[in-house]
Amino acid sequence: MKVPYLALDRQWKDIRIEALPLIDEVLSTGKYLDHDIIESLESQLSEQIGVDHTILVNSGTDALMFGLYALGISRGDEVITVPNSFIASAAAIQHVGAIPIMVDVGQDHLMDVTKIESAITSKTRAIMPIHLEGKVCDMHQIMKIAKKHDLFVIEDVAQAFGSKLSEQMAGSFSDVSCFSLHPLKNLNACGDGGFVATNNSEIAYRIKSLRNHGQTERNHSSEFGFVSRFDSLQAAILHIRLKKLSQVISRRRENAKLYDLAFENSRVTIPIIQNEVFHTYHTYVIEVDRRDEIKEQLAVAGVDTRIHYPNLITDQTAFTRKFGDQSEGIPRAIIQKNRVLSLPIHSHLTREEIQFVANQILMN
Repeated sequence: MKVPYLALDRQWKDIRIEALPLIDEVLSTGKYLDHDIIESLESQLSEQIGVDHTILVNSGTDALMFGLYALGISRGDEVITVPNSFIASAAAIQHVGAIPIMVDVGQDHLMDVTKIESAITSKTRAIMPIHLEGKVCDMHQIMKIAKKHDLFVIEDVAQAFGSKLSEQMAGSFSDVSCFSLHPLKNLNACGDGGFVATNNSEIAYRIKSLRNHGQTERNHSSEFGFVSRFDSLQAAILHIRLKKLSQVISRRRENAKLYDLAFENSRVTIPIIQNEVFHTYHTYVIEVDRRDEIKEQLAVAGVDTRIHYPNLITDQTAFTRKFGDQSEGIPRAIIQKNRVLSLPIHSHLTREEIQFVANQILMN
């Protein structure tokens, strides 16, 4: 049996009939970068997350970078984050001239809040928790620590749109939160995209300027900015996909329950979820011994899996060349990187496919 990790072709078939007329309508106006549907989508995203402002940009990485810029994070400042994520989080910190300081993670793969205060120095300006896999970090404790030490908090919500902690949406806790709309995400465009969310009107105003050459009005730039505008075509597609997102998340959660049941009483470590977290399963990540061998055997059986992430940020040449070795303080992340395996979890999986995947793992 062939079980794909992704099914973007199936997803397009689901919305094609509804999407094509809207795409035609948007493109027929000739407003490829400034159609009203962009502002409409921003309003819908704000309402969904429970914040006052969202600003669409070209990628999740841009969202992080602009968020840091808008908070005034700059050269020599330190930002506390975690190493078991995509390099974009550290790259955004570096791009504004700041220094990423890595702390270890807990058994749930999220920032270990007990490690934060010992990492704070006189140079620390912000904490960047990463809501990995569709889980939510302990934002209550993180916000307490930030308030105690007068630090900013910038949430990386690239993998957790729609996730909740104590019924509060991920991305609504902090000074600034940053989202990705990459095709792999639960809410996904047909290309790169992202957005920043905040309750601070001054931050929102500055990011809107930064994404468009620093312009505060046509032909007047108050600062040197960037080109990170969001296009009308992607906004049209997301307008439809946002309406269907609750169904997508519901199906992913149902699929996760099937995996959980299949792995019950086995040696497979299923996702660890803290109390009060509503997990949206951007990924379904297990931990297993002999991970690489099992991954190869699954591939032979036709099951496509991924590793998020085989290399920690602290393993990357780009990081070590600039910031040196920070591996000493992250023993748990180092152990986990050799054990984690992401299984297919997309909303178009069948029960038979899920059971097949689970059986192949249990046989090993």
